[in-house]
Amino acid sequence: MTYGSSGGKLALTGRSLNILITGVGGQGLITLATLLAETAIYRGVKALIAETHGLSQRGGSVEVHVRLGEVKAPLIPQGGVDVLLGLELIETARRLKTLSEDGVVLTTDIMLRPGLPGVKLPDKTSLIESMKNVVGDRLIVVPASKLAREAGGLLYANTVMLGALAASGLLDGLVDVEDLKAAVARMKRAEENMKAFQLGFDYCAATCRRGNP
Repeated sequence: MTYGSSGGKLALTGRSLNILITGVGGQGLITLATLLAETAIYRGVKALIAETHGLSQRGGSVEVHVRLGEVKAPLIPQGGVDVLLGLELIETARRLKTLSEDGVVLTTDIMLRPGLPGVKLPDKTSLIESMKNVVGDRLIVVPASKLAREAGGLLYANTVMLGALAASGLLDGLVDVEDLKAAVARMKRAEENMKAFQLGFDYCAATCRRGNP
């Protein structure tokens, strides 16, 4: 799926940003990617999206490449991810190797059991610690399970993470926060999604501006 510049409003800046959204089928990864692309285009910023997955059915491993700004190909090169946006903790951990040297990990605390029988889940605390050992203070873990339930249920965890990303400062110059809010307000279940977005935004505004927890 490819989006091009709208030719409308001038782009806010000439910079670029590579975002890899990872999680499992059914978590709303494509919804997040589409919202980011459409709001970037509204400001005249070029946006490219590419979806890849290991299993096509609901619950399978999925990743979506979102490239904003001065980019030419939809797939992010290995080691070129500026923001790893994780909707599921195990899937996030699997993709740490995709990060650029100063890339930031913004992930939920949600861990979902794989569909395969007999698979033992790792200890969540130990997994987060092992991720910190790799990326240090570039890891931001958002309590999305708690915040999403406050908004109405785990269904809204993706919108919580969109709000957190919006507040992090990582989108500055490419996506306008007010444009994102307006796009969320047009979604189905707008009230719950707006609440989820604001909860994620408020959490990250207080704790993780520009990737510094």
